[in-house]
Amino acid sequence: MKKLVVVILAAVLALSICAAAFANDTAAELYDKTVDLLFNTSNVTLKADAEFSLDGEWFKTVNGVWKQDGKRSYRQLDLTSPKNDGTERHNGYKLVMDGYQIYTMEVFTPGVYRTGMATERNSLLHSTVETRQLIGLGSALASQADLLLGKDAVTKSEDGTYRISLGEDTPAMTNAVLNELARFAAKRYFGVDYDQIGASNAASLYDYGTMTQAILFTMQRVSMRKAEITLKTDENGDLQQAEGTIGLYLETAWGGIHQLDISFRAEISDRGSTMLKKFNPDDYGVVLASDDEGIYGEEAGSEITEYNSRGNEALIDQMSLEAMRIWQETGFNTVSATGIGCYMEDYRYEVIIDCGNGAVSLKSHFTLDGTFTDIEAEPAEWKEHSEDLYVFDPTPDPELDKQAKEFMMTFLRDINYERAEDVKDFRMQWMCELDGSTFALYEDNPPDQEGKGVSIVIRLSPEMRIELYSCVTNG
Repeated sequence: MKKLVVVILAAVLALSICAAAFANDTAAELYDKTVDLLFNTSNVTLKADAEFSLDGEWFKTVNGVWKQDGKRSYRQLDLTSPKNDGTERHNGYKLVMDGYQIYTMEVFTPGVYRTGMATERNSLLHSTVETRQLIGLGSALASQADLLLGKDAVTKSEDGTYRISLGEDTPAMTNAVLNELARFAAKRYFGVDYDQIGASNAASLYDYGTMTQAILFTMQRVSMRKAEITLKTDENGDLQQAEGTIGLYLETAWGGIHQLDISFRAEISDRGSTMLKKFNPDDYGVVLASDDEGIYGEEAGSEITEYNSRGNEALIDQMSLEAMRIWQETGFNTVSATGIGCYMEDYRYEVIIDCGNGAVSLKSHFTLDGTFTDIEAEPAEWKEHSEDLYVFDPTPDPELDKQAKEFMMTFLRDINYERAEDVKDFRMQWMCELDGSTFALYEDNPPDQEGKGVSIVIRLSPEMRIELYSCVTNG
């Protein structure tokens, strides 16, 4: 849920890389202080606003507040986007973090809060090996201004204000860095691995449930169109304000090139004086959510776009991205997918990937908190046939059985590593041959004594692919 705010913060870092990218000791100092703000400052307040449009059409406004006070933090995110009927959709959340404990209050469940656990931190952004590598890249580029941005792209006034002005004639190195930052942000904050998406992906921007999904899954390359950015510092030389507009060309495999425009403003204040109290529900007018309360209150089968009119777009994006990632591991061809939708069914979420032209629909299910449970491809060739076609307790070909088990264990480790650690082996329960294809059902071997179990239907030939996966965890 924090992703959009984090992306805005990461954008501030990217802009500071640009500001530092010329041979000047003052600019290098500004870059270092910006890195220090995002990764090392334990007491600060940041407010950020951003507006996004595609091909001249507005699709998202973000307003965020982030306060950090040691190991306590407060985040507020407000999202506004257009609906098909001309009205606006409003959603978002408030989150309080105290050490490992988190408390979330979401717009679509007013009056209640939920608890959870997260990695303890005392800075705005979480430092990892990869972020440190990117920081090192920024430092290296600080002495290569003419190569990265072009001559005189950055100016500095006497009052310590930096201005960056870029156009389509930006050097190729700039676009190379831009694509690397886009790849990093997509993978880290949205779980999109572009190495798993075919270069010939034929999906259109308008085949996805939200514009965020569309941009993430169809983007193949971005390039600079224009940028006008101003960065202001205080009397100590610390970053105080960043604002501007950025225009990008967004290249997709199907639909050609689109124009993505972003306008933003970020203000940094209260360094060393930000104060946060221990979480108290009364301060926010909320009570602890009960599992017996119908706080999700939509009718079974209602479309998620309607549900989303009061709700959790970030969760929808997360589940849709996770569903696409899981199906990419099954052996099915998701490159030709023509759309993806999310629905609410029997108090769970169902994400459907449509492969088009009468092909199969790839279904995934999640609990209301977004936890993945199972997948199934429909229509299923192996279903609804006479039992005479099934051979129960078969003796499989040893080599084919070995290959199937290796395929299934690789899949299980990719989607549920902890569960894979509990599975010692698989045993084939039945096998059937239909229209030149061979299918089999495998289950845990030996069966779990606590009633847990993994069931997988796999097509053994002509090519291996997983048709169904189910994991029973409650006995």
